[in-house]
Amino acid sequence: MNVGKYCSRGIKLSNNVAVNNSDEYLHPVPHAVFDVSEVLPKERYDIWRDSISCIFTADAHKDQRSLDFSASVDAHMFGPLMLARSNSCAHEWARDSVTMARDGMDHYMIQLFENGCMQWETETGTVDLPNKGLIVFDLAQKVQSKTTNFQNLSLIVPRDLLDNSLTKQTNQHLRVFSEKEPIAALLRDHMLSLKRLASQFNIQESIDIAPASIGLVAACLNSSVDPERKEQANGVFMAQLTIIRRYIESNLSNPGLSANWIAQNVGVSRSKLYQIFENFGGVGNYVRDRRLRRAMMSLVDNRSNHRSIYDIALASGYTSDAAFSRAFRVKFGCSPKDVRADSALMYSYKEQDRRVDRRYEQWIRHLTL
Repeated sequence: MNVGKYCSRGIKLSNNVAVNNSDEYLHPVPHAVFDVSEVLPKERYDIWRDSISCIFTADAHKDQRSLDFSASVDAHMFGPLMLARSNSCAHEWARDSVTMARDGMDHYMIQLFENGCMQWETETGTVDLPNKGLIVFDLAQKVQSKTTNFQNLSLIVPRDLLDNSLTKQTNQHLRVFSEKEPIAALLRDHMLSLKRLASQFNIQESIDIAPASIGLVAACLNSSVDPERKEQANGVFMAQLTIIRRYIESNLSNPGLSANWIAQNVGVSRSKLYQIFENFGGVGNYVRDRRLRRAMMSLVDNRSNHRSIYDIALASGYTSDAAFSRAFRVKFGCSPKDVRADSALMYSYKEQDRRVDRRYEQWIRHLTL
């Protein structure tokens, strides 16, 4: 597994081997601790809610927002991965289209609850996370849930590092694994061990361990699947899907990218192409989603502030900013201009607030950017 360009502190990986040109690689892994106990009691809840909005819109009952409100996020970077322990009081959580448009994240998050419990609604009713179980969040999809007073551990993995190892990229969102499933138990123990030993790792060691962690996540997500999930889990299918997805990704800026064009250039029939992308809602839908995701990531990246929205639209395969803005609003429920303005305000606020350590927010964003 090649984790390529994805790493903390700009460390470049090639064929899973770090290019080690500095003693910096012997430094401890990056570690940030966000803790509202460092600010005035009356400000704690608002600062927490703003900080955790990098992933979720959070809402605690007014009785919980008292002067003794507490919340913390203790995060370590393991090369291209982030492992964070969070705790606070009972909350309701949401991730909607506006949140996704604002933050630009495209990650998987595997979460276990060390204390407390979590509950969410599905079309078939209320679901409770089993004790010591794992839950998978696809941060490119919506979710609403609620928790009791809790402490949880979250492993965040960029989609690009995991998707090609999965037998089925779709339908991973809100998958639950019981502690009775051996591979899930192994992943749970691995996450706990990584967090316990994090302070003993140096940067080089954290990079070396990342491929094994990603492989274990993939093994867990590929295990215990029902027959419907296994129906396309064969080597030929996965090889074709990987080749086609890489081809699409490298040609997203080409306005001529279409099913016919893709089929001709990767050597498959149109009917086969449609079959391969059936679980993505069709090849056209997949291309459109990837284009809009690329555009959204550029809009929330403050390093791209010099680029016009029209330039970002062209780089995402759109021939006019009007067509781009319409498609963006349909996908995310807001305009590209609104996203850029909101992102600029968010960066401005966080750069001025030095009272708490909020580096974990930027780390999560830069797993993708």
